[in-house]
Amino acid sequence: MPDIIKIIVDTAGLEGHGAFIYLENHKPVLVGRHTGTGQTDLPLYNQLVSKQHCRLSRVHNDVYVEDLGSKNGTELNGKRLHPNQSYRIGDGDQLTLVNGLVALHLERGSDLEETREYRVSDLMENEIRLHDYLQNIQIGSDSITLSKKEYQLFKLLYNCLDHFVTRDQIVREVWPERCVDDAELVGVDEVNSLIYRTNKKLGDHFTIRSVYKKGVYMKKQDDSEEVSTGSPS
Repeated sequence: MPDIIKIIVDTAGLEGHGAFIYLENHKPVLVGRHTGTGQTDLPLYNQLVSKQHCRLSRVHNDVYVEDLGSKNGTELNGKRLHPNQSYRIGDGDQLTLVNGLVALHLERGSDLEETREYRVSDLMENEIRLHDYLQNIQIGSDSITLSKKEYQLFKLLYNCLDHFVTRDQIVREVWPERCVDDAELVGVDEVNSLIYRTNKKLGDHFTIRSVYKKGVYMKKQDDSEEVSTGSPS
């Protein structure tokens, strides 16, 4: 069975708290500076990172990195890479950007919470209808109307059902107007409050959970399982 491979971003002073992304076979990931346009797969909030800094690719269980002509460079084990050449990242190798200012850690895992398959079953599709204009979810005979941002959050988590989503991804999807220069940053309490309100409105159909250092995910609530609508940690 193929490994689950995750790339975790570590920046100075924020080790273990950065964004992350899962690498899928033959689906390259573009790493670059956050610009608010959504053109990068793994945006970094650092002005020294280029808009298109490097590309990560997975071929079966091997991972490769290619510097895309970045201004401040990509390093593998401290050695700056030549632009537009592909390098294999071995187990234990250290991948950094901007002379070590940003580190990208490769993690292989079999944690059940991190190996949830990305899927929406045929049964799920038949049970649920989303009405974008009305910001309404029809689940069987039940109808749930959400606010604009609650609905955006639900759609993001629904499309990634049983799969972790980072808080950075939530901010980019739900608050795009505040992902531009000079805009007020979206605070942790603001994100938590939105998750809490949405979770409560979903009742016994879905539950949203927050896992420290991993992210947020939503799962379909089993009839036999108690629903928790408490504010996520």
